[in-house]
Amino acid sequence: MQRKYYWIAGITILAVAIGIILTLLPPQKNTAMLPHMEFEGTVVSLSLIGGGEEGGDITRPRDTAVVRIDKINSISSDFDWVSAGIEEGKEITIQFQHSARPAKIRQVFDPEAPISSGNESVVSATFSFTKEEGYFVYSTKSGTITRETETILPGLEKDFKFRATGWYGYGGIQGIAIAEYEIIP
Repeated sequence: MQRKYYWIAGITILAVAIGIILTLLPPQKNTAMLPHMEFEGTVVSLSLIGGGEEGGDITRPRDTAVVRIDKINSISSDFDWVSAGIEEGKEITIQFQHSARPAKIRQVFDPEAPISSGNESVVSATFSFTKEEGYFVYSTKSGTITRETETILPGLEKDFKFRATGWYGYGGIQGIAIAEYEIIP
């Protein structure tokens, strides 16, 4: 009988220890783990939020758009998109990771940034946001970037058709967020 109590106590302690370890792990920021879809859509309306100058600083845009999903090209996982209200022909609100306005996304090699050699340390990167010649510019500098790139997003307007990958739940939102898009002529 006493052995039974030792087993129960041991299993309980093990479960508590696993729970504590899991809560101490850093949250995953890998978008590949989130449900995502590649889609084509049409802009129904835009809400351009932020991006103005306040006290010499430019506020970061938090743009959203109502988009009609014209075509879903592919989806990931067995996520229930229909229950989330996302299907062809429906209008949904999406959030932009960068901006719906003209933007440049730069990735720049920084030789002075420390580089992780494994899972023990965090990879160092610096992020900056500015405005240049009518473009919002989002820059990432890191020692792990092997190729410097600049992606130009021309901006979206009402009735524009575009193609993008949208992630459900990115940044904790209960909806779709997109980073980059391609305008369909």
